[in-house]
Amino acid sequence: MKKCFFLLWICLYSSLAFAQNPVKNMVINAVLDDMKAFNKQESASDSVNSPYPFGRNREEDFLRKYQFYKKEYDKLNSVDEKSLTFDDQINIALLKYRINDELISYEYKEHLNPILSDEGFHTGLAGIASRNYSDKKQMQRYITLLKGIPVFVDDNLDLIRKGLALGISQPSVALKGYEATYNTHIVDSYEKSNFWKPFKEKPYAISDADWTQLQAEGRKQIEQSVVPSYEKIRTFFEKEYHPKTRKTLGASHLPNGKKFYAEKVKHFTTTNKTPDEIYNIGMQEVERIRKEMQQVLDEVKFKGSIKDFIDYLRNDPKFYPTTGEQLLKEASFIAKKIDGKLPLLFGKLPRQPYGVVPVPDYLAPTYTAGRYSGASIKSKNAGNYWVNLYNLPSRTLYTLEALTLHEAVPGHHLQISLTQELETLPEFRRNLYVNAYGEGWGLYGEYLGYELGLYKDPYSLFGRLTYEMWRACRLVIDVGIHDKDWTREQAVSFLADNTALSLHEVNTEINRYICWPGQALAYKIGEITIKNQRKKAEAALKDKFDVRAFHDLVLSQGTVTMSILEKMVDKYIAEELNKK
Repeated sequence: MKKCFFLLWICLYSSLAFAQNPVKNMVINAVLDDMKAFNKQESASDSVNSPYPFGRNREEDFLRKYQFYKKEYDKLNSVDEKSLTFDDQINIALLKYRINDELISYEYKEHLNPILSDEGFHTGLAGIASRNYSDKKQMQRYITLLKGIPVFVDDNLDLIRKGLALGISQPSVALKGYEATYNTHIVDSYEKSNFWKPFKEKPYAISDADWTQLQAEGRKQIEQSVVPSYEKIRTFFEKEYHPKTRKTLGASHLPNGKKFYAEKVKHFTTTNKTPDEIYNIGMQEVERIRKEMQQVLDEVKFKGSIKDFIDYLRNDPKFYPTTGEQLLKEASFIAKKIDGKLPLLFGKLPRQPYGVVPVPDYLAPTYTAGRYSGASIKSKNAGNYWVNLYNLPSRTLYTLEALTLHEAVPGHHLQISLTQELETLPEFRRNLYVNAYGEGWGLYGEYLGYELGLYKDPYSLFGRLTYEMWRACRLVIDVGIHDKDWTREQAVSFLADNTALSLHEVNTEINRYICWPGQALAYKIGEITIKNQRKKAEAALKDKFDVRAFHDLVLSQGTVTMSILEKMVDKYIAEELNKK
């Protein structure tokens, strides 16, 4: 699960155990009202006739947003935070965090680089074809979106050209296979287009005459707007981007790169830890986890080193699915088994269900092993745990329990769905995603597999340790690439030698870290913080400690920074100790 700056336009159109209070401070309320009015004015896309259904993405548009948020940030800085209620202290801290992200992103010109190794400004477009359209108005809205794709693409290509001129781009070495993100949408028949999906079956509420007209317009837009836009993207990357993009690797080679990376470290960890401190934490965790891995080798009586065991796992066919259906069934079985045990650890569970589905074909070649795709609880859609069926010989079965715990429950689906149910939180917090919290919770969810009765098989246990080692390695690799001038080969070797991830996954992951400085740090730093807070509560409360109440507390405020989480737990401990 991740929050991408180039997909924010999707969010624009788109009795609790710990009761929350509404915002009480007038300044915070005023800023929230200003933001709501500004976003409404910026989107202006409710009309089916809107020429800009994805908004405008020109440089002047980003400047206007920056100037607005700078003014609002100054207003928040005028508030005496010590005078606020506990809930408003959380509100202002998260509002500042949210706005500061906008300011830093603009100041370092991230809007001129709207692509990652596995995603980009264009990859989310196909997602609109997977929504539910049940009446004429909704289908007209969909057609408006198709019409708006050429402008959206032109805006973003202009931004990327400006970035190239300034030396702001992604390294060419990290974009191997990137052509799959656009070539899959360049088709010789509208019926082969992913965007034709909503037109395949007539909704009951639409008349035959209207349906014929809607299909004709849909075909026209796919042929005249959608496919030509992806052809333009292909031409741009082949003729302009790849020949001109940078050959260096780390963020330190970008303009003001050292300062930029320091800001990304602060943002994604929500701490003041330096890159060197994080690197050292990573090395310590790698050493600790290797000792636990060795215990598994001893249990299965494997004669050889950890590296030999990893080679054995990578090369024995019994550890890999033979069909996509087998992989989906196994993931679904694991998910359902976990569902039945969640009440052991949680007092409150989400209302929204989730499905287990393949990663869409247009994303799969460069995508990770799995991902969570959320949905609004006000929509007709469930959340989805995506499982990657591409290149089955690279999809390890021994990591599937850990993957499911992270992406589905008790990881991302449980946490994100519960956050959406916190209706008394300010709206911006119900849609906020703090990576250190969200990804830290996902990794903590993998750890909870022990308490849910999973990892009985030693190979699955090694898979869990591989996933934890993977996140520990990220601390080392991310800093290595972006602060210590590591080569790609160094990063690949470090991850391959210390984990049992398939080599395909190793390479896609390293490309991801190269293109997304700092994000890889969130997982381990967040998980360590959550674990430490639980240990603190257990030590303080002793027999009074209730794991269900603790988890409900951690989830009670939505995603928060690590310092806020620490304050929440301190307050909880004090209140519990004061109970008679």
